[in-house]
Amino acid sequence: MKRFRPGRQDKLGNELRASRPEPSPELVKTLSDQYGANRRRAHLYVASRLSFAGALTVLMLGTLASFGGLGYAASSTKQAAIAVKKVVAPSRPQVVHSSAAQDQYAPQKVTICHKGHTITISRSALPAHLRHGDTIGPCPAGAGGVAGLGAGKAQGQSGGSLPFTGISLGATLLMSLLLLTLGLTLRRRADRKS
Repeated sequence: MKRFRPGRQDKLGNELRASRPEPSPELVKTLSDQYGANRRRAHLYVASRLSFAGALTVLMLGTLASFGGLGYAASSTKQAAIAVKKVVAPSRPQVVHSSAAQDQYAPQKVTICHKGHTITISRSALPAHLRHGDTIGPCPAGAGGVAGLGAGKAQGQSGGSLPFTGISLGATLLMSLLLLTLGLTLRRRADRKS
């Protein structure tokens, strides 16, 4: 056990170190050349991996940003905080617009097509309308729509539009393709040097 302590020299250890074989100069030169080539190739592989990771990151973040994913996430967090605040401390009493009592005691309504306009009437007025030619159900699409609304609103069209994402999405794809091309070029150069 005394032989394995650091700092102590024994006779056998000194004799083994003195008689160990030395590598030839050609072997040392060959190994150092291979190590230098492998080191340069390893740097190119690292650079190509970083390029691939950058391309993937730019593609994912750019796509999310183009479609407003981060903005939607931020707005939903804000809306969740507002909802929690309302639950904890409601600001005013809530009015119930649809209840069982209203459904039971409200007059029964029927939608009909009256002279080219879709209207809702009481069920008790339905026989009089049917006598002079009105039909049950909404009017056909080309017959004028809902009374009091424009034709565009009757067909469910809204005035809103999605934000334009073409330029930002195109720039994202272009940057990702450039980074992928750089990564492939570095990988081929590393393979050529091996």
